[in-house]
Amino acid sequence: MSEAIGVYVKRVRELADHVRGNEQATKQSLIGPLFTILGYDLTDPRECVPEYRTDFGPGRSVKPIDWAFFQGGRPIFFVEAKEVGKKLPGYDEQLGDYFAKSTDVKLGILTNGVQWRFFTDVAHANVMDKEPFIKWDVLSDDEPPFDFLTLLQKSQYNPQLIRTFAERKHAQNLLVGELSRLLEPSFEFVKIAITNIETRMLTKTVLEFWKPVVANALEEWVKQRMLSMVLSSPSLSDATPVSTQPKIETTKEELDGFATIQRLLGGDRPIAYEDTLSYFKIHLPERRTWVICRLYFDRKRPCVWVPIPLEQTQQLVPSLQSMVSQLGWSCVNLDSYADLELLGDLLQVAWDQQRQLHPVASSSAVSSPAEPEIVDPLIPVS
Repeated sequence: MSEAIGVYVKRVRELADHVRGNEQATKQSLIGPLFTILGYDLTDPRECVPEYRTDFGPGRSVKPIDWAFFQGGRPIFFVEAKEVGKKLPGYDEQLGDYFAKSTDVKLGILTNGVQWRFFTDVAHANVMDKEPFIKWDVLSDDEPPFDFLTLLQKSQYNPQLIRTFAERKHAQNLLVGELSRLLEPSFEFVKIAITNIETRMLTKTVLEFWKPVVANALEEWVKQRMLSMVLSSPSLSDATPVSTQPKIETTKEELDGFATIQRLLGGDRPIAYEDTLSYFKIHLPERRTWVICRLYFDRKRPCVWVPIPLEQTQQLVPSLQSMVSQLGWSCVNLDSYADLELLGDLLQVAWDQQRQLHPVASSSAVSSPAEPEIVDPLIPVS
């Protein structure tokens, strides 16, 4: 199934812009194919009922739900679909009404073909949770939620397993939040950590210098600890490797693009890269989340995303088309890979901006408070 999902992800990237604003086309081209991969027959009314209605009693009119999927004559999950580009928050209320009316249903799905939201009733039985237990953005997430999609297959579907998975995912999300808080240590924690290392008085300036260092050290310790646990597992030598995700293939065009950007930035601006299923990311060498740009070279029209507002991007690259920014990012469309040569000034500004936010640790930086990281944005269709 993982290979088929990988093909599906590529399909969404290629077609999403062509069905933007058209709900029926979105359902036909982007949403329906996923359920086909999962083994459902959308043409069999015993299995899938489009425009499904239920009786909410006299005096109350509720719009039909886009799809109701059945098993053994009973509905097992509902799907509410919107067109590509439609923001999903606010559209879960109708889904929740149908969820509450059908006590056999333990899964509600809200999607616009690019973003997927999966809901259940962890907090209160038969009342759909306000927050989804899984969010999946087909364009920007590094990999699909294979573990959940496996359970969603027609051959595997079990409402109780879905709810159990959601409960564990909910608990995991809470734990991740707590761990994230721990990895952003307080000044009190920093004091304890450096007491036997730092010889200076623990002033605010000194603590501000040490805070990001301690955070990075904690993150590295967790990684090493997890690796040690895996390597020391007695069953490791007997385990059979199983691939659960599509293989990431770094293309010649992406490597050539990296070399071009290296040359445009020059030796004084070092960079590194990371390839993912969705894009090729270029970042500062110290940390992958200090992003300079993203290359989307697997589309019919290649493009480059940079963490620079649209107006500034248009001033720096007036000869190329730039799209609306999101979260302070801009997209520059390329007519060919050779157009990357025109982005020298833009990429230098992006590099300088990240370095200003994340200076190399030195004595001259101790008076500057730690700046928040600029993380990758949710990328809209381009």
